[in-house]
Amino acid sequence: MTVTEKSPIIIKVLYDEEEHLLTTYTAEYRNLMMLIFDKIYVQNFGECGGMGRCATCLIEILKSEHTIPAFDRNEWSTIKKTGITDNNIRLACQIPVNELLHNATIQIRNDRGF
Repeated sequence: MTVTEKSPIIIKVLYDEEEHLLTTYTAEYRNLMMLIFDKIYVQNFGECGGMGRCATCLIEILKSEHTIPAFDRNEWSTIKKTGITDNNIRLACQIPVNELLHNATIQIRNDRGF
C-alpha cells in the first residue's frame, strides 16, 4: 500500500512491556513525541517541550521501511551527552509525523534523560 498524506499512518510503539498501535495522519501531530505523549501516557516524557535538549523522549527505531530524516543539530549533541552512539536511538521530539513512519516499530527507551 502506498501511503499518501490522507492515508492513516500506523506506528507500533513498545513501552513498559506493552505494544501500542498508534494511528495518526501526516501533520496531525507536530512530532513523534507529541503523538506518544497524547496516545500513551509516559511519565516525564518530553520535559523540554520538544526543544531537543533534555533526552527524556529517547526512542529506538527497531524497524522502519523508510529512512527517517537525519539528526537535527540539537538532537545529535543531546544524544551525545547521554553517551549513546547508536544511530537508531533518536529524540522523538525531532522526528516529524509523516508517511515515513508508517509501519515503523519504535521502542521507548528506559534510560531517558541525563
